[in-house]
Amino acid sequence: MPDEFPRSDPAAAPEAPQQSAPSRKGMLVVYHGDGTGKEVSARGVLFRAHGRGLPVRFLCFAAGTTNSPSGDSLALDRLGIPANFDGCEGPGDAADLWGEALRHLENTKEGVLVLESLLDVVENGWLSVAEVVSGLANKCPLLHVIVTGQTAPPELVTVADLVTEMRTIKKRPDGAPLVAGIDY
Repeated sequence: MPDEFPRSDPAAAPEAPQQSAPSRKGMLVVYHGDGTGKEVSARGVLFRAHGRGLPVRFLCFAAGTTNSPSGDSLALDRLGIPANFDGCEGPGDAADLWGEALRHLENTKEGVLVLESLLDVVENGWLSVAEVVSGLANKCPLLHVIVTGQTAPPELVTVADLVTEMRTIKKRPDGAPLVAGIDY
């Protein structure tokens, strides 16, 4: 499908309501809460943007839970989407990965950057709310950034364009086996 609105012409307007105009401002999206689906939602946007030909990148701040690759990492690799699943085991790792995120925030002109579990690193005190809010405020104007985690600090909620809180309604019993393709 051809791109209806070349990104080189930000003044282009849709000819019909079902067509979407190009982005004129990159959004800051926050998915948080105790429920599942935060990361899946963020990756869904990433896959959609990739399908539209936008530059995309994925950085995971969560510490790895297994040595075997997840279905997510395998899919990102097969699609050629740049991803970092190294995660953070402490403040030093968080600072290093945040430095990488800052480079992308400052240099990626458009597209989607997912910062998975960034909110959890902030909640652990490994990065300050102020430095994260400041870094996100200085992102390139057309870059969409999605951050996920358990708890979104009020300062981040205030500056975000879209905030979704996901909560648990029902979950499987403790000790239930993980399901390939659903859980990992």
